[in-house]
Amino acid sequence: MYLVFVCPKCKLSAQILEPGHKTVSCHRCNSQIKTDSLRFFGTFEKREQAVSMRTIIQAQICSSPDGLPVDISGNFPAKPAAELPGSFSVPAGADVKTAPPKIKRPDRIIFEVLQACGIMTVSDCEYYCAERGVDGETFKKTLQKMIEAGLVYRPDKGRIALV
Repeated sequence: MYLVFVCPKCKLSAQILEPGHKTVSCHRCNSQIKTDSLRFFGTFEKREQAVSMRTIIQAQICSSPDGLPVDISGNFPAKPAAELPGSFSVPAGADVKTAPPKIKRPDRIIFEVLQACGIMTVSDCEYYCAERGVDGETFKKTLQKMIEAGLVYRPDKGRIALV
């Protein structure tokens, strides 16, 4: 037997579970979830049926007719698997309650790069930070502030390191 559920923490991942587990971790947000508190959207004897239902639910999570993500917390009918149709639609007026992805602050990114690499040239650090989403001007301003604050120092000309 297979059960289909959606992570109650991130509400962005539909998953399949075999009964007998006390906890399960979300594939997307890695949170540990107790299975006794989950809401199941169907029970299936065959894995193919469970995969099909999970695919339908995941597609509805990812997009709706107007292209917005859908919050499915409690919007699907709680019916036995035999009564669930091959596809179903999300009720109109479903609110979007997904949080935007967290963006790391430029000073944290510079700190992580320097922590991983140690003493390095300013241009190398700028390159690694650019790979992580920090543009050149922001990098220069943030690096100057970090030097003035005493978090970063210059052991040689053109090189930087953590204090």
